[in-house]
Amino acid sequence: MHISGKIGIPVGIVMLIIGGFIAASSISSFEEAEKIENFMSEPSTEIILEYIDEDDSGSAGWYLMIQAEYSVDNNGDDTVDACDGLNITITDSLGFDVNSTSGNIYCTLDDNKEMAGLDKSHVDINDGWMIVGIVCDTLDDAEMNGYWETSRNENGEEGEVWVQTGENDRCEIGENYTISSNQEIKLFDRDKQAGLEVRGFIELCGGICCAICSLIFLIGAVISGFVMKPAPQMMMPIGTGGGVVGGVAPTVPVDPNATSSSVPGTAVFGAGPSVNVDAAEPEPSQGGDAITVADSLKEKFLAGSADKITEAKDPSKE
Repeated sequence: MHISGKIGIPVGIVMLIIGGFIAASSISSFEEAEKIENFMSEPSTEIILEYIDEDDSGSAGWYLMIQAEYSVDNNGDDTVDACDGLNITITDSLGFDVNSTSGNIYCTLDDNKEMAGLDKSHVDINDGWMIVGIVCDTLDDAEMNGYWETSRNENGEEGEVWVQTGENDRCEIGENYTISSNQEIKLFDRDKQAGLEVRGFIELCGGICCAICSLIFLIGAVISGFVMKPAPQMMMPIGTGGGVVGGVAPTVPVDPNATSSSVPGTAVFGAGPSVNVDAAEPEPSQGGDAITVADSLKEKFLAGSADKITEAKDPSKE
């Protein structure tokens, strides 16, 4: 197998597993978003909430709920009977009424049907609590400030267009809002739930994209690993000093009677030829003859020196 396959296949498998884990993690986010009790407040006649927008991208707000049934209008006044005698106020920290700017109460039959759709999609329409208002929906997540209209563009293509009919809720970050009622109310944190839904969607898309890219990479690694041929092995010529080429030692004929120093490629630096024991035996000493010759030369030298001294002292020879 080519080196690209040996490296690419394990990497592709690891990336594929990571993508699967990321996609699987989205399931827990969606499951957590379905736990309604995690976003619901306790029943009370007065609730104080602080508006926080950590990412500064807007909020889906809170659903204001009372114990009642949807679409009940026994007196025919186009208003649900649950709103008869209902008194809900929304004030800021200074006590100013912000019921028309930071939140809205919806009691008409048409609006009540819209609230029923939100309850069915995001809360629990069978729990005996009815959505009667929305607070701090700055994103208009409930789509209560407009409607979708089918129209055609300049090219004649048909599409849906959002028509704005009202202003979105305006809430200040860090402001405390007090919601008071003459009967028990609950607040459902729609913004927190929507955040989990968005996170789950991102995890799902990211995991699927990572898995697809990993699968493509893995297929390419498998193909390249089995189709591409390994690079040829480099062959080096044998030098005069011998060596190993391609993992095979060269064959050199050796004379069984030769010493190690006579075989090419086997010489060792600092080592001499084998020692011949017979040649190392000392020869008989010739010391006597050497001394006789030295004495004879000494006597001749001294005799010649004496004759020269005598001639130098004889005045008759001057």
